[in-house]
Amino acid sequence: MSRIFTCLFALVISASAVKADEEPTLPPIGPVLEKTLVGYIRPGYAAFEAAASDLKSSMTKLCGAPSEPNFQTAHVAFRAVVDRWARMEWLRLGPVMSDNRLERILFFPDRKGTGRKQVQRAIASKNESVSEVVALAGQSVAMQGLGALEYLLFGKGNDALTTEQQSAHRCAFAEAAAANLVNLSDEIVAGWQDDARLVGVFLDPGPDNPLFRTDQEALNFLLGQMIHGLEAIRDIRLNAFLDKESAARDRPKSALFWRSDMTLRSVVANLEGLEALFNESGIEIVSKDRAPRLADTIRFEFSQAIRTAESLDAPMNELLADPETREKLVYLDYAIKIIIGRLDQEFAQAGGLAVGFSFGDGD
Repeated sequence: MSRIFTCLFALVISASAVKADEEPTLPPIGPVLEKTLVGYIRPGYAAFEAAASDLKSSMTKLCGAPSEPNFQTAHVAFRAVVDRWARMEWLRLGPVMSDNRLERILFFPDRKGTGRKQVQRAIASKNESVSEVVALAGQSVAMQGLGALEYLLFGKGNDALTTEQQSAHRCAFAEAAAANLVNLSDEIVAGWQDDARLVGVFLDPGPDNPLFRTDQEALNFLLGQMIHGLEAIRDIRLNAFLDKESAARDRPKSALFWRSDMTLRSVVANLEGLEALFNESGIEIVSKDRAPRLADTIRFEFSQAIRTAESLDAPMNELLADPETREKLVYLDYAIKIIIGRLDQEFAQAGGLAVGFSFGDGD
């Protein structure tokens, strides 16, 4: 936990660029932090935990009775876990940042296909260690999270999961990976309970606080989470497969979750999660005096981006091959850029950050 506090302390200090004589009076940030905890963090991780438990139950049922209906139920449960994780994955704070939990839940980008190769080797060799939860949790992060589960459920040879004679090892691997997600989600949820040390320091900025010395630093951190999350959706998720300059350089199989057709659905959930962080935190209170309509504008921009992503519901190779849907992907990149600008420039200044301060370029 001390490593987390040290990293976050460095982050918020680097984000504090306002001189004392320029800093306006902010509304108390305590209610914003409380709303973030109660309205976003706890329910979001609880929903992820519940979805992971459903997937584990679905895998247990499939492994006990391989069949096409149980196979499809497991697919639905996997997609639900992806959706719930995508809504929380850009919150880089607390227990998710300890013990490699973030990477163990989802290892991406994986430009060399490390996870796929390791999973394929484990299947081919019938490596028994991957079927034991404790043993799997100690192996490569690329083998134990959503990426590995997607390959097991949707990748080459996945039809073996419907046949009792062929499914035992692959299904046991997937069941262990699902159980590992349950354990990880349990640990994250526990780290945000009232008796956890993190909660006390998160809710109470002060000069001796290892997270936030001032309300301003807490504001910087929350706003930074939104902006950097949006940047990651654009730069790491969309730009992983979309080359805005040349369709010939598009890479459909570099897209996250392309096998399960969850690429754009997970982006929708990413955007909805960040929009929920903006809304549920009540952070807009800091901009009310200077820009009373700005929060509604930001919500409108979120809705535009989400609507565009929702309309792109097809396999990735089809989306990129069709000029019309490909153009929508390029527009989605632009729509996300607009939200970043609203938050990074207009909202930051309305909230009292120094002119010229930029979350977007790391200054």
